[in-house]
Amino acid sequence: MLKNRALTWQDCVEISRVKFDKYFTNKAKNLLHAFPLDTKLKDGTLFWQSPKRAPTPLEFDIKNIVHFQFVVSLARLIAYVCGIEVTQEDIKDENIQQIVETFTVPEFVPSSKQIETDESAKKPSVENSLGDDDLHQCGVILDKLIKDGKTKSNFLVLNPVVFEKDDDTNGHIDFVTAASNLRATMYSIENVDRLKAKRIAGRIVPAIATTTSAVSGLVSVELIKIVKKSPLEHFKNCFLNLALPSMVFSEPGECEKTVINPSLSFTLWDKWILHGNKDFKLQDFKKHFKDKFGLETSMVVHGVKMIFVPIMPGHMKRLSHTMVKLLKPSPGQQYVDLTVAFDGQTGDDVPGPPVRYYFSK
Repeated sequence: MLKNRALTWQDCVEISRVKFDKYFTNKAKNLLHAFPLDTKLKDGTLFWQSPKRAPTPLEFDIKNIVHFQFVVSLARLIAYVCGIEVTQEDIKDENIQQIVETFTVPEFVPSSKQIETDESAKKPSVENSLGDDDLHQCGVILDKLIKDGKTKSNFLVLNPVVFEKDDDTNGHIDFVTAASNLRATMYSIENVDRLKAKRIAGRIVPAIATTTSAVSGLVSVELIKIVKKSPLEHFKNCFLNLALPSMVFSEPGECEKTVINPSLSFTLWDKWILHGNKDFKLQDFKKHFKDKFGLETSMVVHGVKMIFVPIMPGHMKRLSHTMVKLLKPSPGQQYVDLTVAFDGQTGDDVPGPPVRYYFSK
């Protein structure tokens, strides 16, 4: 940051010119270098097909009003961040043109970075380790910056830009309009005028606030219904679009039930709770479900650990063991969530709801 910080208005314009190539020329060239227009996927289909659009690299043209507006508006923003005063003389067309035409833009060099196209692939871990050569180079650069006086307190101060759409003198809307239109041109999307860009940008913050408020209110109403234990027909799903505006309510469907036997069923929202003690044994655990529901326990699992599976060697001997011994809770752990299955009427295992077992009452 210290090395590349703008010191003069000319620096701001030159940085803006480089940013134009970075975002609207080089990025497109890198994409087309990695994936030429005739690139095909493993299944033989073209890579560049709907919904993907191949980008078109933009060549900077000082006579193009959108290109020129991007450089000027971005330079003004950089100047504000760096605390550089800008006069009306500075932003005259002929002065900007002179700086741009005498500045040599770095040549494009294709990136060697591999672009992953498989969305399901895991991202490689990033290691931020620095070698001795890197640290030495940083030290050399820092020494030069100190000698050049670029580490003084006034040089380290940066001014954040707060977006304001209604001040036409700050260049914010000019930058948004130019940047969005250049991006649109890259992908053959129709451009918009400054007024429409201002209208769209101005809607973003209010839209977020009003939508959040509306959703929060609707969710609160549904939570009140849960507290009051209202019947299902009182609950509502809401489809909301404040831009139209449109608000449509519908009654939610009943939650799917899993039937254990004709007199007993559960949903994905159910959970059975069982309080034990330090002497509570696995056979007591089984007896609880036998006495309360008339169910014979056929399997008890904790995570990936099988606690009780009758067909497994030695598992029947575990019936006399305490739950504490079998589950081995960590110090201070109050409960565990268990997966329990029962013998069904047809002889097959029937899953029950999650069972939360407390080690003490």
